[in-house]
Amino acid sequence: MAFISALGFFLIAIGILVTIHELGHFLVAKKLNVKVLRFSIGFGKVLKSFKYGETQYTLCALPLGGFVKMLDENESPVDASEKHRAFNQQNVYRRIMIVAAGPIANFLLAIALYTVVFVIGVNGVKPVVGALENPSIAQQSGIKTGDQLLSVNGVLTPTISEFSINFIQSLDENPLYINVMSSTSTLKKLELNLSGDFLSNPEQGVDRYLGFKFALPKFEAIIDQVVPHSPASIAGLQTNDKILSANHVHIDSWHDFVGVIQSSPNKKINLQVRRNGDVLNTILTPKTKNGLAKAGVSVLVPTGYSNKWLVRVKKDIFESFIAANNKVYQLTLLNLKMIKKMIMGDTPLNQIGGPISIADYASKSAQIGFVSFLSFLALISIGLGLLNLLPIPLLDGGHLFFYLIEIIKGSSISQSFQQILTKFGLFVIISLTVVALYNDLLRLL
Repeated sequence: MAFISALGFFLIAIGILVTIHELGHFLVAKKLNVKVLRFSIGFGKVLKSFKYGETQYTLCALPLGGFVKMLDENESPVDASEKHRAFNQQNVYRRIMIVAAGPIANFLLAIALYTVVFVIGVNGVKPVVGALENPSIAQQSGIKTGDQLLSVNGVLTPTISEFSINFIQSLDENPLYINVMSSTSTLKKLELNLSGDFLSNPEQGVDRYLGFKFALPKFEAIIDQVVPHSPASIAGLQTNDKILSANHVHIDSWHDFVGVIQSSPNKKINLQVRRNGDVLNTILTPKTKNGLAKAGVSVLVPTGYSNKWLVRVKKDIFESFIAANNKVYQLTLLNLKMIKKMIMGDTPLNQIGGPISIADYASKSAQIGFVSFLSFLALISIGLGLLNLLPIPLLDGGHLFFYLIEIIKGSSISQSFQQILTKFGLFVIISLTVVALYNDLLRLL
């Protein structure tokens, strides 16, 4: 079931992203009166096809891309009456406009998606510092347990996500300041004394790099809901039950209880439970689902939790559009930094993800909610736009590189040289695909 869900959301995500990308090429080509012979989503065997006007529209079996086929003398003979509509007959600047339109469409899609996200509003946890490591960057910079991280170099950070993104975006700035509010409401401006290279291991997270854990609410181990026919239901657990101990070890919080469950897939757990003043004993056997041990219960969230820990970031349409542009700009720079690090060998290639990773993240983001899925689509759209702008033959960036050479030297490069570079580009793309699939399989296993 999880596989079907992941596949379904993968097809939705890729279908949207590829369609918008190819639509960019298509609309600009039509606007410049270049004849479009075929608009295809996917490659390989044609599943569905119809013709409208002069263009054949097709949906193909392999959903890993698409293409717009234009009239071109380099591919087939063109009737004299239509030569003016052939792609190769357009001047270099018109060709650049057509080719660049695909990646630009992906960036515009990301801006549109983030605009919708900010209008709807995003819930996030306030960035409050929990346990500190000693020594650490945070401790040496004067950050204390209980401090709320208000901004990074003047950019407000109302949530953990916003703090992390803005911190990474500001890594090249020197010095780097953060404004914090202590647990006693005292405002402080601190300079971070950074050491080490965060981007060499971004998976560690900003908090671990700085040397602290974000504070999270400590809930009592009291059950709110029990899923019917779940392991918890079979064990006889009920709403308002308080877990006192598991395998004779005291349970101090819901976090402790979850830890026991996750470390005991398909194993019996002896529980001691308080119910209406009475102490009861039962046996819970968590079942494995999607690789994780599950019991089928949720925690009772105390009144006032959302006011203390959560913040909702919501803007009007104009503010959302400005914020979306800024977000896309920040994420684009962050992606460029990561690409540079990979090229220089400073970041391991295991950071590259492929279709399996995309499918997994698409499914998980959709399960969290509509806003989460839109944010995921925007993030992947930025990545797709940047990927296509890389100066690798066969990609849009490769064609743009050829056109840049043409502008500089005053004539196009020879077909034979283009073919050599195209073979090199094919080798690079296949190599990256193999690395991405290998990483995907390692994560899957």
